[in-house]
Amino acid sequence: MNNNHGFVGILVANRNQRKYVLQQYLQTNKTNMKLFCFTPHSINWKNKSIVGLHRSNRKWALSKFPFPQVVYNRCYDTHQELIERLETLIGKDKCFNRINQFNKHEVHTNLSRWLFDYLPVTVPFDKENALHLLEVHKVLYFKPVYGHKGKGVYRVEMKNSGEIHIGLYYFAPKIILKDSKPFDETIQKLIGSTPYIIQKGVHIRQLNNKIFDIRALVQKNDKGLWSVTNVVSRIAHKGSYNTSICEKACLSVEVLKRLYPPDKVNAIIQSIYNLSLRSAEIMEENKIHHLGEFSVDFALDNDDHIWIIELNGKPQKDLYDRIRNQFAVYKRPIQYAQYLHTHTDPYR
Repeated sequence: MNNNHGFVGILVANRNQRKYVLQQYLQTNKTNMKLFCFTPHSINWKNKSIVGLHRSNRKWALSKFPFPQVVYNRCYDTHQELIERLETLIGKDKCFNRINQFNKHEVHTNLSRWLFDYLPVTVPFDKENALHLLEVHKVLYFKPVYGHKGKGVYRVEMKNSGEIHIGLYYFAPKIILKDSKPFDETIQKLIGSTPYIIQKGVHIRQLNNKIFDIRALVQKNDKGLWSVTNVVSRIAHKGSYNTSICEKACLSVEVLKRLYPPDKVNAIIQSIYNLSLRSAEIMEENKIHHLGEFSVDFALDNDDHIWIIELNGKPQKDLYDRIRNQFAVYKRPIQYAQYLHTHTDPYR
């Protein structure tokens, strides 16, 4: 199949994801590049071809494509050997979001050099040190180093009585320990051999007794430059601290307007923009990532201080389907793909 304007291949984890993912980007593709969606198993390395799903004559079709000029990686936890092998054929730095499963501790270490005042204390899990940290900070979150969507995140609180409450997704405890003696063994059993971090708990500002976060989507645009596409909030279900399984998603301005006067809202949003773009600059220092997009999750505490909770290398796109007029979420990655096809990224 020939295309004088080039191809963009969108890499996804499995065949079931192809149609849903591709149709989102097709709706907003104003470039002259042809899009198709493929999986790691659809690559024929010997013949240098890929079987991909695409739209042809208003129908879905599977066709054999040459290797694309640019690959947009939407496959979580992609093996780097696959990305490197692709780039030996399509060209160096022609695949973006090479790494989209971030190591939370590495990200925290990188950001803390410049943004220390906006980061909660975060350390690798150490059974010997966990109880001491809990005694100091009273509320801790135990998170998988490579976790996403809030899976496996435990909230641990030490009460004034000395009781230790351990919750999963909800503030209401799943486990109550009468004292600290069995804590080490209990938390180790919950975590198992999975690498975890410990993060100091932030007393998050609430809206109608519900936790909300502030998520900035940072994407490269058609000039290859970082920009903030939007800032949205996920409002958790009542009694839950996990905003990934939220009750509602909306523009953050809508939430903040219910808590603050207009000038305060503008100041918070401007700070979010500045911190997000600074995070992008810092992440860009690691050339191996070659990011085209990621999201930054923030929280406000009861003193209105902004905290960077974590970064996500594969932003949850269906979140934006619930919010009107968010077409740029899908448009910008393809614009950046076209930019990579015709330019050399100035940050590379």
